[in-house]
Amino acid sequence: MDGNRSAILDVKQVSKEFPGVKALDSVDLTLKKGEVHALIGENGAGKSTLIKILAGVYTKDIGEILFDGSPAVIDSPADSLMLGIKVVFQELSLIQHMTIGENVFLESFPLKKNKTIDWDALYKRTSEILESIGLDLNPRTKVYKLTVSQQQMVEIARALSHEAKVVIMDEPTSALTPKEIRFLFDVIRKLRDRGIGILYVTHKLEEVLEVCERVTVLRDGRRISSREVKETNSDMLVTDMVGRSIKTLFPRTHTGKGKVMLTVNHLFTGKKLRDVTFKVHAGEVVGIFGLMGAGRTELAKAMFGLDPTDGGSITVDGQTLKPGSTAHSTKLGIGYLTENRKEEGLVLQMSVSQNITLPSLDEFSSFGYIRTKQEMERAKEFVDAFSIKTPSLRQKVMYLSGGNQQKVLLARWLMKKLKVIILDEPTRGIDVGAKAEIHRLIDQLADEGLAVVVMTSEMPELLGVSDHIIVMCGGRITGEFDRKDAKMEIILEAAIGQREYSYAERGSEQ
Repeated sequence: MDGNRSAILDVKQVSKEFPGVKALDSVDLTLKKGEVHALIGENGAGKSTLIKILAGVYTKDIGEILFDGSPAVIDSPADSLMLGIKVVFQELSLIQHMTIGENVFLESFPLKKNKTIDWDALYKRTSEILESIGLDLNPRTKVYKLTVSQQQMVEIARALSHEAKVVIMDEPTSALTPKEIRFLFDVIRKLRDRGIGILYVTHKLEEVLEVCERVTVLRDGRRISSREVKETNSDMLVTDMVGRSIKTLFPRTHTGKGKVMLTVNHLFTGKKLRDVTFKVHAGEVVGIFGLMGAGRTELAKAMFGLDPTDGGSITVDGQTLKPGSTAHSTKLGIGYLTENRKEEGLVLQMSVSQNITLPSLDEFSSFGYIRTKQEMERAKEFVDAFSIKTPSLRQKVMYLSGGNQQKVLLARWLMKKLKVIILDEPTRGIDVGAKAEIHRLIDQLADEGLAVVVMTSEMPELLGVSDHIIVMCGGRITGEFDRKDAKMEIILEAAIGQREYSYAERGSEQ
């Protein structure tokens, strides 16, 4: 690539402070034309604050922003868009019941001479933009009918309709399949070749090394490093992000497995799960992998009693679970860490201690009154044991980072005497340092004799934490492998339904 390309965006000594928190402290960042530049860091490092300043959601306190060599004033989203900056946020901002074309030109519909909308021009131009990024979609299609990946492409098409010179992508692959990620990377390269600068914000270091040319690391609101990707590696980036070397992202101290603790036998739930059968032993981590729509989350909810079943059985330590009864599941010793921690797991307006003790209030209650001092003391034990970073037990859990929120949910369940814990995407959306902590806790739980089930869509995590791997496709189990026999290629073959691997076959695939 041309090292002499000029800068399209130059952030100089930018700071931003909120009450009690210095979110950005004299941060510098330069994005060149036609460059894919990664911005990484732990949760709370300042990435989101910087993105929102560039998007016009926040205003900087001090510092300077240059755009295409000239000083830029960004006081509103309209200012940002006018300059040529388009942010594709993790939470997509499309209007679901409008068409692709209407969303693409939402801020600036083409008009006829009589000032009415020129619908023919709108849909013709939308088709041209979609075709330019390799997307074969009818521009008159309603957005709600699209996949997450296709909706992201519509956001990118919006950027091109505004002739964006900078596109900022915030965790763009968090909900995509491997095939969709490949397509996204192809689109990113097309944008790069047009001279558009891409600021790529992610937690996934393998993506940084594959698709980006430079990488800037933030930590605690400060820029720690900015390097050419070819001059760095995962270990260096992790050290920059967390301020220390992480010897392994996947610690392993648990050594054996005990008796069968969880049995799922010929489980059916309508059209979602079909004849699912497997076992999990005490002291074992079973990883369950599948692409979107494979049935992993449906299986997790059925095992915890959230969803009713139409056939089959689930037993915990020899006792049969009552379908559709979470109270009975909890009584038998099953805990469930939901994939959607903010909407289905945490009570965001409640404190850290209240979230941890929520299912165990009977331990701290007498005659309808909660013994607050005892509750706080018990919560503190888990905050200390799990290294949950919070200024106070009374801090609202909504203000914690994603990794610390996840540890609060784990602490909640481990306060009870569990036999089985189900973790659905336990590290989604959290940074590498927090991931290492969650992986350490998974290993610790298995070492303490729990049966651990981990639903994950991340291949490195699957291979790193699991003793035994189950692959799903279309609500069925299409592959089972012991850790020593599992390989990425055959796992993906099973995940897309290209070939099925029975448990008996697992040792024959080398």
